[in-house]
Amino acid sequence: MVKGKLLCIIACFMTISFGADYTTSVSSLYIEGNQKVVGRLLPTVKVDIIEKVGDKFKISFEGYIQDGAENAIYFVPNKRILVAGITKNAKFDYEVIETITDKDKVWKKIKTTFITDQKEFTKDVNTLYKKADEMYSNNCSICHALHNKKEFNANQWPSVVNSMLSRTAISKEDSYILIQYLQKHAKDM
Repeated sequence: MVKGKLLCIIACFMTISFGADYTTSVSSLYIEGNQKVVGRLLPTVKVDIIEKVGDKFKISFEGYIQDGAENAIYFVPNKRILVAGITKNAKFDYEVIETITDKDKVWKKIKTTFITDQKEFTKDVNTLYKKADEMYSNNCSICHALHNKKEFNANQWPSVVNSMLSRTAISKEDSYILIQYLQKHAKDM
């Protein structure tokens, strides 16, 4: 009986420790061995933590890049849901998982590795989405009736939120989580 409980505890620990993680805030990205910031990683991005490197983490994540615009990594093709933005002159390595053509644009699904200063990760992205939904409900209903999350498409939500942000108590940092949430729950997702 004790042996069975111990195996169950170990299995649960491994699931928690080694499953996918999600970023909780905007964080800097570095190329391994270089202290210069080469990009920013946005919240709600699914990452695999490879190892701890000093006070930072080595992570890998997937996304889509468009031919000729490799410095923007997106959640899906043809939607401006940014996963990470990399400085234009930064050269970074990535593995192409697949290449697709959508609306006459060539997109590559990639997997890449960076060092990040992100200190906090969550196993449950729904916790972040719940926080965003509460921000949305508590701030955006003060002046007008809440828009249905499906009222706008993924590319419209950033402009809608940014145009109203100064009228709310939502911080710039929290606005990234809110925008990611609304975009990933938009009518065209």
